[in-house]
Amino acid sequence: MSALRPDPASPDRPACEGGTPIRDSLLPFFRLDLGREEEEAVLAVLRSGWLTTGPQCERFEAAFASYTEARHAIATSSCTTGLHLILHAAGVGPGDEVLVPAMTFPATASAVLHAGARPVLVDVLPEQLTIDPAAVAAAIGPRTRAIVAVHLAGWPAEMDALRALAAERGVVLIEDAAHAIGTRYRGRSAGTLGDAASFSFYANKNLTTCEGGMVTTARDDWARTIRVARLHGIDVDASRRDGRGYRHWESVALGWKYNLNDMQAALGLAQMPKLAAWQARRVAIDRHYRAALAQVEGVAVLRGPDGGETSAHIFPVLVDTERLRIDRDALLQALLAEGIGVGVHYRALPLHRFFREDLGFRAEAFPVATDASHRTLSLPMFPALAGAEIDQVVAALARILRYYAR
Repeated sequence: MSALRPDPASPDRPACEGGTPIRDSLLPFFRLDLGREEEEAVLAVLRSGWLTTGPQCERFEAAFASYTEARHAIATSSCTTGLHLILHAAGVGPGDEVLVPAMTFPATASAVLHAGARPVLVDVLPEQLTIDPAAVAAAIGPRTRAIVAVHLAGWPAEMDALRALAAERGVVLIEDAAHAIGTRYRGRSAGTLGDAASFSFYANKNLTTCEGGMVTTARDDWARTIRVARLHGIDVDASRRDGRGYRHWESVALGWKYNLNDMQAALGLAQMPKLAAWQARRVAIDRHYRAALAQVEGVAVLRGPDGGETSAHIFPVLVDTERLRIDRDALLQALLAEGIGVGVHYRALPLHRFFREDLGFRAEAFPVATDASHRTLSLPMFPALAGAEIDQVVAALARILRYYAR
């Protein structure tokens, strides 16, 4: 229908235009689901007298390595510090270049800068928004040392093509797996698809330790380097010194304060038994959204590569703003007025002032990422999201799209 001069009494009149909101209260974009198990795990650590990196971290690392089928898992203070540690272990530094997708959170490129190297942005695939292997092939140069593949929204990047390119050109392949707890590609878990990976346990992730991360790798030498570097370059951490007689600790390399503590690890351990059920529910929500949105004109959902299985971390959609009288940002405000929480994942890096002004990246050089930046929005996604709530989200979006149609 035409919405140029809508009927003020129309039931399709959105809340931002004086209509009745779909919901009486805000449906959050994300809601934590922590219970007694997590509370008791943290209290047990508080009562133990040992709070920093120690036995709980070791248990958490072992559990996560088993979950991802990785040879090594090393707990870190964040996904970002994990990426930095991987680059350090790979010997990436000044004079080197690292290829990074233009559509990602700034931390992906920031880790490269912290390593002293130069991030080289690469455009992404339409409909998938993960790094484009053809663009990677064109961007690899004599200074390229690594490729960072971001598994966006829970869908894996095109890892077969990227692995082939990395092997052919002799560069390192790193997974930014911040969204990928539960992601699989051709039967293998994220975290085992490249030379190393870094996961996030931030508050809204599929498993949380409030803040924190985990590096996985099959390389023994990198694992050793990362373990030492994450805690001041010391060869023996505090937990191994305790109770085994006095041993002088020794700094053997450059390091940082990038370790996870035992309270955080205990929180993560308490959620590990719940992860499979949460993952199944997330996938069911993803399917519910896809089926419902198939009936809504002007909205496209992301897809993954052949052989990809999503962790359903978030649920972004791409709106055809050419069909509307408002832009994406106004659409976000209209959804909030309807009582629907929203997010944006992401605005391409060249649209951010630092990357544009300080590093000189131009948005027009990355047309797919830039176009998606103006059309993407993320809908509520968390395991406790009810089917009726999903239907309310879709109804609110459909109502706004109808009302503002050209």
